[in-house]
Formats: sequence, C-alpha cells, structure tokens
Amino acid sequence: MYIRLFFTAACVALAAGCTTSSGLTYNHDIVTLANGTQAHRVQCLGLAETTESCMDQVRKVCGDKQAFRVSAVDRAVSGFKPENDPREIIFTCTAPVVEQPVPQAAPQPAPKPAPTPAPARKVTLQGDANFDLNSAALTPAAKANLDEFVAANRGVDIQQLTIAGYTDSTGSVALNNRLSEARARSVQAYLGSHGLRAARYSVSGYGSASPVASNASADGRAKNRRVEIQVDGQ
Repeated sequence: MYIRLFFTAACVALAAGCTTSSGLTYNHDIVTLANGTQAHRVQCLGLAETTESCMDQVRKVCGDKQAFRVSAVDRAVSGFKPENDPREIIFTCTAPVVEQPVPQAAPQPAPKPAPTPAPARKVTLQGDANFDLNSAALTPAAKANLDEFVAANRGVDIQQLTIAGYTDSTGSVALNNRLSEARARSVQAYLGSHGLRAARYSVSGYGSASPVASNASADGRAKNRRVEIQVDGQ
C-alpha cells in the first residue's frame, strides 16, 4: 500500500501534465504546481522497483543541474507508517550555485620614500677664522665647516670638485698667488683625507682677483680672503 506524504508544506494541488517519457521501470511527465511553476514527476510504482530507480531517472532528467525535491509519494507499511522509500517524486531542476570569488582589494602602491636632502653644492671659507695670517694651515673653525661639507656629500658621486683660493689686495701679487693656491690645496688635502671623493679636481689660487667686497675696509678685505669649494656633476 502507498500513501502520499508531501515533504514541502508549500506544495499544494497540482495539475497533472502529459507523459513525456516512459520505460519499463518508470514514467516521467511534466506537472504544473499550484503557483504556476512547472515541475517534473517521476513514478516508479512497480513491485520490483526501488527508490533508486526513481532517482536514476531524476538524475537523467536534470543532467548537470541540481534536483530540488518538491514532494514525494512514500511507500508505507502496516499502520501507514512511511518506509522512507518514495516511488513518486516531483522535482525541479535548478542550475548549480556557483560561488563567486571574493573580490580582492587592489594592491596599494608602496609609499614613496622620503626625499633625501640635496647634498651641499658649494661652501665658502671666508674671513680670518679659517687661516692664520699669511698661513695655509686650517684652523679648528675651518675644519668644522669642512666636516659638515663632507657629511653632506657622503655617498654622492661627484664628477668634479673645484677649489679656488683668493686673498685681499694687500701684499705683492706673487705672494698673494702663492698663498691663495696653498690654502686651496690645504682644503683639498683635508677633504680627501676625510672621505670626500671626486672623479676630477680643479685646484687654483687666484690671489686678489675677483674680489667680493671692497678692499678699502678691513671688513671688505676679510670677505675677500676666502676659499670657495664647488661641486659639479653630482
């Protein structure tokens, strides 16, 4: 004996459709549910048939789609207790759910490195604090200024380092030329011994040429006594 047991409470009366296919072990037709949706019905009611016979046909009907059971007619034993062995299955075929990939956040560009300070390109040792009178020996004040210049240009690829010495207009031209060049070379030696490297050096003494102030005053003459250091091709 068989009894209809509906697995989905939402399924109500349905209109039977025409048989679409049949075989020795099953019948397959289309039915219309109460809500107007069309569904498939497979019946396997032979005495020798089993639920698996119905399920084979369900799988054939749906192919690569997923079968969703709407209702079923279960076989019952004495006392009308179902055996969980349905011989009639109403179902629909739905496309398999494809998991959508989780969108990945676009990679953020790496933060730009902080700009490095521009190396010092020029420094001038000016006045009487850098050399004693008529001397090319560097004073502690001059060495401190040169140390700062070396630190600012550490690791810089210097193509040319130009060092030019100048004096005021007192004294003979020959003396001023010799003194200005000696002071320029003293600066070159100190920079080289403290790690400053350049592909080329230009070291010259120009005596009292190219004054930057008037030689008529002590303050002006002090400004003219100088050594200029210029970095090119960094």
